[in-house]
Amino acid sequence: MKIAFESKLPADPQKLRGGYYTPALATEYLVNWAIRSGEERILEPSCGDGNFLLPITKRVAELRPDISLNHPSCVTAVEVEPNELNKAQNRVDSSIGLNVPIEWIGDDFFRAYPVLQAEKFDVVLGNPPFIRFQYFQEESRDIAFGHLRDAGYKPTKLANAWAAFVQLSIELLKPGGRLAMVLPAELLQVQYASELRSRFVASFEHIVLIGFKQLIFPEIQQEVVLLLAEGKRENPGDDCEIHTIDINDASELAEGVLENQIAHTPARHSRKGMKWTSLYLSESAFSAIDKAENHPELTRLSVLADVEVGVVTGLNSFFVIDSERVRDIGAENFSTPVVGKTSALKGLSFGVDEFRAYREKYPSYLLNFNGIPKNRIPSGVHDYIAHGESAGAHKGYKCSIRKRWIDVPSIYIPDGFLFRQIHGYPLLVLNEVNATSTDTIHRVRVKEDINPRLLSASFVNSLTFAWAEVAGRSYGGGVLELEPREAQGLPIPYFPDCDLDFNYINELIRSDNIEAALDYVDQRVLINRLGFSLAETIAMRTAWHELRNRRINRR
Repeated sequence: MKIAFESKLPADPQKLRGGYYTPALATEYLVNWAIRSGEERILEPSCGDGNFLLPITKRVAELRPDISLNHPSCVTAVEVEPNELNKAQNRVDSSIGLNVPIEWIGDDFFRAYPVLQAEKFDVVLGNPPFIRFQYFQEESRDIAFGHLRDAGYKPTKLANAWAAFVQLSIELLKPGGRLAMVLPAELLQVQYASELRSRFVASFEHIVLIGFKQLIFPEIQQEVVLLLAEGKRENPGDDCEIHTIDINDASELAEGVLENQIAHTPARHSRKGMKWTSLYLSESAFSAIDKAENHPELTRLSVLADVEVGVVTGLNSFFVIDSERVRDIGAENFSTPVVGKTSALKGLSFGVDEFRAYREKYPSYLLNFNGIPKNRIPSGVHDYIAHGESAGAHKGYKCSIRKRWIDVPSIYIPDGFLFRQIHGYPLLVLNEVNATSTDTIHRVRVKEDINPRLLSASFVNSLTFAWAEVAGRSYGGGVLELEPREAQGLPIPYFPDCDLDFNYINELIRSDNIEAALDYVDQRVLINRLGFSLAETIAMRTAWHELRNRRINRR
């Protein structure tokens, strides 16, 4: 039996510590915006090899030609990696004419925080490390979370390290201070950053978010924004003016561009709990979905259905097999139809014909041994399991923590499927073939007394589509990802007595005519039932178009 099982490669060291450095044009722009007199006390909380420090020292030297190394330190640079700190020191020392005194702190930012807190700063600049929660070192995380709790936050272990850096950087600013950072665009969307968004609004008078139509970190497919916050308040406020600007790339960060665009762009006002993605909309589109989302007759998807991740096998290449292998090993009674490709869900239903076509292209049966004693497993399946063990299939984390590694948990047949990763638009697809799904597709269980066909049809409307763009998060390559919690918060215009022609909508979608499908549903639920005007409904559609096109066009 010759079978190859795929395994995940370990993350590279640079990715583990979040060590990707900012293009010079972006660092120079942030530095020139934030440092205005040269007299400021400046903090770089994660200086790396000095990408921000060089323009910082250059800017201070330009504004204060008389400054020398004999003056008190006006810049504090923190870096935990000794090699990176040495590189930064060497780069600054070798720069002719930059006699700016720097206080170097070779330590973890979170350990150094109490010392920094005693100083306070006028300006904080930098590019905090993008370290995801599973790579956030426990000791460092515990220290950070202690400081965050002291500052009134409720940190979550799902948070990325960058959020903690920014949260504590805000606390280190003096009243009137400025913060300028390169941040992942997750700031605009993710749930774990909601406290941070609220703190920004409460802490600053004015914020500018600069987005890029092209990726400036293409090596990691990470979409970023430049955040410029000024007017640090002494006491928390309730509102904040926010300007959003989209440019092609860092080369457009020319002097005067920001001021010119702000002068011609109306400010938005962020309220508590609001995701910032919607701030990039045009005025009419923003107003339309902001008003519509609070309509009292809209129902959250969580009231109508439960959304859960698909089956997490721990090793799809072992547990998900094709029909030929099912027959070869005699697993007909130990396998469940499964779908793992969003591209297979082309309409509002996934039926026998669709599954047959999918089965011809992809492995489509999930091995299910739950509740089956070892002595009832056929010899061919035993051999397959033994071969998997010889290849180390049982050693992966998910498999190794199970009581019996071959028992994949949470295998059930849902009523429908919901896209997790979305390119064009989201759909709630009915399951008509008794299949389950892998964790690339969410599973939906419709609640009692809810009509599944009507729910699936009602999902196809401009407001729900637009709000999916606001609620989800986008990544490089134009993909929108919607997690179960985010999906369950989507507003749905569901009316039990509404006469929507499921088959008609389904055919329109299958024939790639989503606009006609939206026209049909919008007229019947948004206009006829919820009372929105045609102009308001068009504005909702525009909101969806603007946000979808914004993420798809990012390359």
